[in-house]
Amino acid sequence: MKREDLLILLSFLLVLEGYLGGNVAPALLGVFLLLYLYGLRLVTRIGVSGERAIEGTKLEEGKAVTAALRLRNTGGDVFVRVREETPGFEAEPVEIFLGSGEEKTVTYSIVPRAKGRFTLRPPRAIALDPRGLYVEEFVLGEGLGVLVRPSIEGIRDAVRADHNLRLAEAYRKGAFLGTESLEIKDLREYQHGDDFKRIDWKATARLGELVVKDFLREENADVYIFLDNTSEMRKGIKRAKIDYASTLALQLAANLVSRFRVGMVIYDDARAELLPPGKGPSQVEAIRERLSIRGKGGAMSMRFEFDIRMGEKAREFLGKVLPLRKGRKGPTGVFEGLSLVKNPSYIIFITDLSNPRELYRAIATAVRAHRVMVLSPNPVLFYSGRLDEKTLERLYRAYVERENLLRKFNLLAPTIDLGPSDYLREIMKLEGWGR
Repeated sequence: MKREDLLILLSFLLVLEGYLGGNVAPALLGVFLLLYLYGLRLVTRIGVSGERAIEGTKLEEGKAVTAALRLRNTGGDVFVRVREETPGFEAEPVEIFLGSGEEKTVTYSIVPRAKGRFTLRPPRAIALDPRGLYVEEFVLGEGLGVLVRPSIEGIRDAVRADHNLRLAEAYRKGAFLGTESLEIKDLREYQHGDDFKRIDWKATARLGELVVKDFLREENADVYIFLDNTSEMRKGIKRAKIDYASTLALQLAANLVSRFRVGMVIYDDARAELLPPGKGPSQVEAIRERLSIRGKGGAMSMRFEFDIRMGEKAREFLGKVLPLRKGRKGPTGVFEGLSLVKNPSYIIFITDLSNPRELYRAIATAVRAHRVMVLSPNPVLFYSGRLDEKTLERLYRAYVERENLLRKFNLLAPTIDLGPSDYLREIMKLEGWGR
């Protein structure tokens, strides 16, 4: 309710109170208030016009562009608030005071958050008189057509996600481990002498210049299986996720020790334990002994909230504030586990992603020195309780949240979603039986 409407209602209530109570004072006060508001309305003039201009019509996703808004006050003194209303664009709030007949130009930033062709809606101005009684809204200028091109960082993320998905498929076919790398390190401008096979034609078409892919160069390295033994992994009504994860870890190790030195890191909420890499049947037996992990009772969590954007600068900063030194303790022991791996290696995480923020940070740091893959038992698929309408709704919400989570992790490293029935199939493919 506007302040003017509230005062008018108060005036009528005062008149009514005077009439019903036989007291003339409230009635006179109510009449005086109505006359005062009527007089203010006669002398109050609110009028604002203007137009917006921006620096060009070709914008870049996520990159701020400066908008200049020229405002003209055609009425009395007013406070003006300006807001942008185009979906997919963020703008700084603008608040300004305009005297009677005054003109001012204000600048602010607009950040496009989606790529494509858009029509920027004209900004909307809300003008308020100094007493705060009268409010008017005005549309300033006309709409403007713009083209938002994808950012370099956005293209890199899309390429990484696409290639990580292909690497995940390569793993399913047994081709993840080896000396030849398919993983993209970066995108850069074409230079004379570059192999034409390295040109990324999609990125080239978007940017209008030749862009090539740089691939990571790798040598034979040890394999480390990182097994998540945090509290969420050990929960389960009939059988815990850690039981399935331990079986998968053992079968992976048994398959790989003939070709690689295989080590294992078992981490929980506070610490990590390292089994140094080795080869042969004796190493398989050593891993088997370390995998004597028991589950614990309790219902599994179905929460996968995760909201983090991390670019290269953020990762560099993370490396400074979260150094991977031996003995580091934190919300999980995964950082301590990574500090125990000294040389560039293959790292296979087996985790349900129940602590996504911390794990994302760990993997973001690990991929800078290692080749990483994530095998993730899906808690939704491991649910073994009663199914009623509310439970099904909760499981569906958890499924949608997890799908979004997997997309974010695939920007960092190939991430494969697993259910209880997937283990045998994955192991068979690694062994070559499923080809």
